[in-house]
Amino acid sequence: MTSMAEVYSTLIGGKAGEGIKKAAQVIASILMKRGWYVFQQDDYQSLIKGGHNFSIVSYSPETVHHGYNKAVLLVSLDARSLEQHINDADTTRMEAIHYYNSDAVVQQPCITGVKFIGVPFSTLAKQLDCKPGNISIAAIALFCKWLGISPADMQSIIRSEFKRDVDENIRFAEAILSVASEEHLFPNVAALANPVSNPRLISGNQAIALGAWAAGLDFYYAYPMTPASSILHYLALKQSTHKVYAIHAESELAAANMAIGSVFAGAKTAVGSSGGGFALIQEAFSLAGMVEAPLLCILSSRPGPATGVSTYTAQEDLDFALAQGHGEFARVVAAPDSIQHAYVLAAELLCLAWEYQSPVILLTDKHLSESTCNINSFPQVPFADDHILCADNAVEPYERYAITPSGVSPLSFPSSDVSPDKVIKWNSHEHLASGLRTDKADAMVAMKEKRLRKTETLHQALKRYDRVHIYGEEGIPIFAYGSAVMELLEAQKYCRKPFRIIALIYLLPFPSEELQMFRGEAAMVMEHNITGSLAKLLRHELSLHVEHNILRYDGRPWDPIELAELIMEKLNA
Repeated sequence: MTSMAEVYSTLIGGKAGEGIKKAAQVIASILMKRGWYVFQQDDYQSLIKGGHNFSIVSYSPETVHHGYNKAVLLVSLDARSLEQHINDADTTRMEAIHYYNSDAVVQQPCITGVKFIGVPFSTLAKQLDCKPGNISIAAIALFCKWLGISPADMQSIIRSEFKRDVDENIRFAEAILSVASEEHLFPNVAALANPVSNPRLISGNQAIALGAWAAGLDFYYAYPMTPASSILHYLALKQSTHKVYAIHAESELAAANMAIGSVFAGAKTAVGSSGGGFALIQEAFSLAGMVEAPLLCILSSRPGPATGVSTYTAQEDLDFALAQGHGEFARVVAAPDSIQHAYVLAAELLCLAWEYQSPVILLTDKHLSESTCNINSFPQVPFADDHILCADNAVEPYERYAITPSGVSPLSFPSSDVSPDKVIKWNSHEHLASGLRTDKADAMVAMKEKRLRKTETLHQALKRYDRVHIYGEEGIPIFAYGSAVMELLEAQKYCRKPFRIIALIYLLPFPSEELQMFRGEAAMVMEHNITGSLAKLLRHELSLHVEHNILRYDGRPWDPIELAELIMEKLNA
C-alpha cells in the first residue's frame, strides 16, 4: 500500500438537460484554482431530457488517477437521484452532507453519519423564472458554501464560467444560499498553500485532439458516435485558433474515405468513431493499407455489439482493433493509460503513420475518453513533418511505390504540374512501383515483400517509444490497458499487499522484448469485458499464467477502494 493523501468527492445527480456535467466542471475548476488535483467522471443515459445523470468530482492534495463513488457532499436535484445515491455518502472522514430537493421528497431520509438537508430547489427556480437547465446552479452555490467561498467570490465564479443567463444564475444561487444560511457546514477543506499556476481541466478526447494537433494535424473527419463525438466537437470549437478543420461527414465510411483523400493531398489527417462506426471504416482502413496512406484512426470503445449501451464504457474491441482491415500490411494499435498520456500517444501515432506511411489505431474507451482531470503542462511531442521520407531526393521519374530496403517509399503530393512524369498514382488494386495496376505474379511478390519489409521496419522503430509502463516495484503483476490502468493506480493506494501494474501501451506489434521477464509467470489481468480478450492475448504471446482475471462488463468503472478489496480477496484466495 502506498502513502495516501486525503481524497474527497462531490456528487451531483439530476435529470438530463439540467446541466449536471457543467456544474461538476465548475466545481472542478474551483478546486483546481485552489491547488487541488481533481478527477471528474460522468454517468449519463442516452437521453436528451429526463432519466438520471450524475457527475462525481474527486479531489486531493496529490494526483488523483480515478474517481471515487463515495462522496462527502452530495446534491440530489430530484427524487430519483436521492433514491439512487442515498447510500453513496462517505462517512469515513467527516459527517457527510446530502442536499436534496425537498419539493420532490415527502419524508426526510435518515442514515447514521449523514446530514440530510432538504432545499426547495424547484420552488425557488420557479419563483425566479429560472430555466430548467439552470437548476444545477444550486449545486455550485452549495459547494461554494461548503468550501467556505464568500458570496462575492461565488458571483465572480458564475460570471466567469457562464456565458448566458448570468444574472439569473446569480439570483438563483443567492436564493439557495439564503435558504441554507443557518446551517454550519464548513469542514476543514480549504485552499491549499501552493496552487499550480494555469491549471487546465482536460478530458481524454481533448488530450487526444490536442496531441494530434501538436504533431501537425490538419483535418479531422467523423460521423458523430459516442464516445468519440467530443473529439469532433472540440476541434470544431478550436478550428479558428488551432487551424484544424473538423469535418462532419455523412457516414463513417465517407469520413474515412474523405480522410484518405486529404492524405493524398498532403494533409495530416485523422478519423474517429466507436466500435459500430469503426466497423464501417474497415473497408477504408484496408484501402489505407494498400495505398500506403498515413492515417491516424481513433477507436473509442463502448459496450456492444450493435448499438450496445451507447453512453457507458467497455474494453470489448481489442480483438477487433488488432485484426482491423483485411489482407496483410503494416499497422499499429496502441492505447493510452492516462489522460495525460493520451496527448503524447496521439502525437506519436500521427508521426509514426507519416514516417512509415501506414494506418494506425489509437484505442481508447468511454471512461478515458470522457473523464477529465487537471493537466498543468504538456510535454514536448514529435512533429510529423520531421519524419516524412520526402521525394525530393528520389530518382527520376518519381515512383509512388518505389522498392526500397526499408519498404518505405519516398512520398510526394499532387501539384499544379500535370505533365505525364509528374502525375502521382495511388492505386487500391495491386500495383507496380509506379502505381500502375498489375496482376503479374512477380510484381505481386515484389510489392507484398516490400510491404512486409515496411512492417518489420516499423515494428523495430517502435522500440524508441515506451511500449510498456510499469507502476510499482514488487508484488504480483497485474496486466491492463487503457482506463483500467487508471483504476489500478488509484486502487494501489489502498491494497494492503503490493502489486505491480503492467500497462500495455503498444498492443500491435506486441511488445515481447519488454515483457520477457514475465514469460510463464503467474499474474492477474484486469479488463472491462466478459471474454478476457487481453488475458487470451497474453497467454498466446507470453505463455502468461493468468491466476485471476478481474472482469467487469456492466459499463461502469470500478471504485478504487472496492477494487483494492477485490484484489486483496484474489491475493488471499
